[in-house]
Amino acid sequence: MAKLVVTGMSGSGREDYISSAVEIMRSRDLEVVEFDVGSLMFETAENLGVEIPEGKILNLATSTLNYLRTTVFEKILRESSRHHNVIVNTHACFRWRKHLLQAFDFYYLNLLSPDLYVNVVDSILKVKARLDSSPQWGGRLSLKDMLVWRDEETLITKSIADFQGKPFYLIPARQPPETLYMMVRDYSRPKAYLSYPMTHLKGEEADEFQVRLNEFVSRLRSRGLIIFDPSEVEDSDILDAAELGGEIVVDGKSIKVDLKEVESVKEDIYDQIVSRDYQLIDQSDFVIIYYYVPVMSPGVLSEMTYAFSSAKDVYVVFRGPESPFFKYYSTRIFDDEDELFRYLEEHDILDVRDDL
Repeated sequence: MAKLVVTGMSGSGREDYISSAVEIMRSRDLEVVEFDVGSLMFETAENLGVEIPEGKILNLATSTLNYLRTTVFEKILRESSRHHNVIVNTHACFRWRKHLLQAFDFYYLNLLSPDLYVNVVDSILKVKARLDSSPQWGGRLSLKDMLVWRDEETLITKSIADFQGKPFYLIPARQPPETLYMMVRDYSRPKAYLSYPMTHLKGEEADEFQVRLNEFVSRLRSRGLIIFDPSEVEDSDILDAAELGGEIVVDGKSIKVDLKEVESVKEDIYDQIVSRDYQLIDQSDFVIIYYYVPVMSPGVLSEMTYAFSSAKDVYVVFRGPESPFFKYYSTRIFDDEDELFRYLEEHDILDVRDDL
């Protein structure tokens, strides 16, 4: 039995992610109800005879928005008590007309008392593609605005969770929706951050490594381990897209990427990549380093150091150059995947079954 509050900025892919997860839950006979706060606010307004033109709800007076939100949360509180598993789908904030709007009410969140908070994020290129094609958001936000809003949504959600003493998880929209299913079923199950070299491999070597990595991740997940993979929200793709110039197709939609605009926020993107990866480490029980390349990766070494210094166990599958620093920040080094799996099995970290 679990109650989750799931947030995410507009364009984050939150809606689709929750829908996919709920479908999986119900297909596996897990009873769950989703309350979409935004949809319920429109429904409530319609029932009250309040006409809201498309894309104009955030232009309503603050008192009207608060009244609609209060009415919705009263409904959620009444109905959620009749269900074992509840997902509240909402924003934490809105970046509207160059300022921040609150999208929650502490009073009702305290009454709801969720078991955990989740914030869904996606790469800024995909966020831009979705927002630019939206009637409500198209042309309203610069790339800088989008980056700031995404960061604000994460920070506010985490702050609420910290204030209530509840767990917080950042989940990439490309993460398998089974992750949310497993958190509803048992959010205490083991979680691991996966670290590996991402920028030093080229050509055929990169392709071979990616195939092996994908098989490794799939194998871990099939045994019930929640894996947080940093590549599932990759922001560097917008830097590559900008260098190509002009337009790029994202999820079947053609969008324009301006090189100067991307250059102006490059440092923001780099800083957010590091901050996000560290958050993924913070929310994990341990870290797995997957290292089968002949060169050292600064990113991997930084993540090892951060995890080790945060009292996390760091397990390494390693065939790389010898380094005393690499050994120092490792809890244990394994020669191959099978040796790691045997260790995780012996310590009851992996499910006995090969399915969920």
